[in-house]
Amino acid sequence: MIDKNQYSCKWSNRKRSWATIIMFFIALVACSGVAHAQRQVYSHQATYLKHNSRIGIQKARRASVRPQKEQPAATDKIYRQASDLRNRFHQEVTRWGNAHLYHDPYNKVSYPLDYEYNQVQGFGADVDSAIDKAHSVSDYQTAIKQITTNLTHLQAMEAEAADKTSWSLAHASDLKLIHYYHLTGKVVVVSFIDQACRVYQDGKLIKAFHVTTGNYDSPSPVGLWHIFQRQSPTIFRSSAPVGSRFWYPDTPIRYAMEYHGGGYYLHDSWWRTTYGPGTNFPHYDPNGDKYAAEGSHGCINMPFVDAAWMYANTHYGTAVITY
Repeated sequence: MIDKNQYSCKWSNRKRSWATIIMFFIALVACSGVAHAQRQVYSHQATYLKHNSRIGIQKARRASVRPQKEQPAATDKIYRQASDLRNRFHQEVTRWGNAHLYHDPYNKVSYPLDYEYNQVQGFGADVDSAIDKAHSVSDYQTAIKQITTNLTHLQAMEAEAADKTSWSLAHASDLKLIHYYHLTGKVVVVSFIDQACRVYQDGKLIKAFHVTTGNYDSPSPVGLWHIFQRQSPTIFRSSAPVGSRFWYPDTPIRYAMEYHGGGYYLHDSWWRTTYGPGTNFPHYDPNGDKYAAEGSHGCINMPFVDAAWMYANTHYGTAVITY
């Protein structure tokens, strides 16, 4: 007798087994499709990221390259500005100097009154050096500022030469430069044209006296400076070798106020007896020694009594304008 339930059970189990196998294949196909879809998504994502990454890199490269492309153009532009201003300055120095000569009665030689600004022995070569050494926009901006300052001082000298005001009174050019630098308090102003020193307190003249500035081959520097060294007494020693026309023996100085690096001082000069216009050029000093026969080596030489007053009435940081 056949047990139907037994076969039924076996058949049922067999049916479940086939159903399980079929379901497994269906699931496998489905998973394969999902995996394929995921692979496609991942592939698209990778392509997208790779594409956008490349775009980002390209943008970054363009961003880094752009300043390099713009920088030379900006540098070239400001270089031309600096060069044009330099040429204008040198042309002005030459033009005005040729038209305003000092005819020296002592040696019959004529000298341009603005020799402190020229390119040969004056400080005009400094602006050339500033441009030659410039490499960046900032460097050229600094050079332009220096040239502008020199040109401002030159124009003040030109106005001073035409000013008929007594050397012992306040001068418009002095006040213009004091205002140009926004200076207050005590300011020492040295006029190369007048060979005079005028001292101002808050724009009011308080002292004036004649001086002797640097000679034609060793001019005094042009610009705004500040006293940074004070010595009383001291001894000046020449840096030039013996036999050079710039050499001098060890010289005792009572009052020395250094206003510019390199040994440029305001100081007394006991070896001189005459000061004022013409003493910066070769001349005859009736009571002075042989070193009094021309201007200084760049310092501002003063009569003893005036140097003593200057030392007592100035301090570290006192402004000094030379033009």
